[in-house]
Amino acid sequence: MVRRSTALWLLLATCAGITLFLVKHEVQEREDRLNALHSEILDNQEAIQVLKAEWSYLNRPERLERLIREFSEERPADRLQRATLDMLPQPLNSDGEAPLTEAAHIGGIVLPMARPVTVGAPQ
Repeated sequence: MVRRSTALWLLLATCAGITLFLVKHEVQEREDRLNALHSEILDNQEAIQVLKAEWSYLNRPERLERLIREFSEERPADRLQRATLDMLPQPLNSDGEAPLTEAAHIGGIVLPMARPVTVGAPQ
């Protein structure tokens, strides 16, 4: 009887030791993760401060006024900035197909269509 109770207590003590070891290991992993998250949060806060400083620097009134003056001057539109109505996407026909016109292909640029054209073997 004494042997059984001793063996039972030894087994319980072993289980308790293993459980405590596992819990300790889990706590250490979570503390390491918490420390890593705190470090990441501090890095992100520092990056946010740097970005705010850059934003303030780029939004200086005198710089914005200079850019407005520089880019608001009238300039002639180049070829890529001009468009005609034929270059716009065509509306769908009653059968659901978009007509493909010669005006849709100018200078090798394919303009978007109302519906994509599929190329495949006839069925």
